[in-house]
Amino acid sequence: MHSVRFLMLICILMVLPAPVSAESTIPGWGEAKWGMTHSAVKKHFDLNPWEPGNTPTCKSKKKIRIWGRDFAVAFYFDARSANGKLFKVALVHFNNDRGDTTWLTSIKDMLVEKYGNPGSFDVKEKMKISHWKKFDGQLKLTTLTGRTVMCALEYMAVSTEGKKL
Repeated sequence: MHSVRFLMLICILMVLPAPVSAESTIPGWGEAKWGMTHSAVKKHFDLNPWEPGNTPTCKSKKKIRIWGRDFAVAFYFDARSANGKLFKVALVHFNNDRGDTTWLTSIKDMLVEKYGNPGSFDVKEKMKISHWKKFDGQLKLTTLTGRTVMCALEYMAVSTEGKKL
């Protein structure tokens, strides 16, 4: 008799919808996934030539809009070649309009909805830093509301020791 009830309980639980939960992974940003080659990223994004400097970086020719603000997008690779592998994507917005900063909270709320609560949160004067770390990627949201308003989202790969992208 108890086994029949137990079996019925299991059947009922299987029929019920799974609870909605925040995404548990950060495999990249949009169509750009960790470990993609530069040439593969170029198939999804219109990239400028390599940026000068030691870090192999290419910026997107087009900005993206988040909550009505234009963000520049930069892609970071482990080598300056078509085979260089993606390990970081940064989205940054600066402006001098200090009047309305509620959109910064909206961006954080959007990220909390998608990834859950950040693992750490730090406030340094007018700078706020939220950090999410998942098994395959991490995200850092930095906002600044001083003389200028700044919002930066940094999506970064997480690789285990001995496993290089």
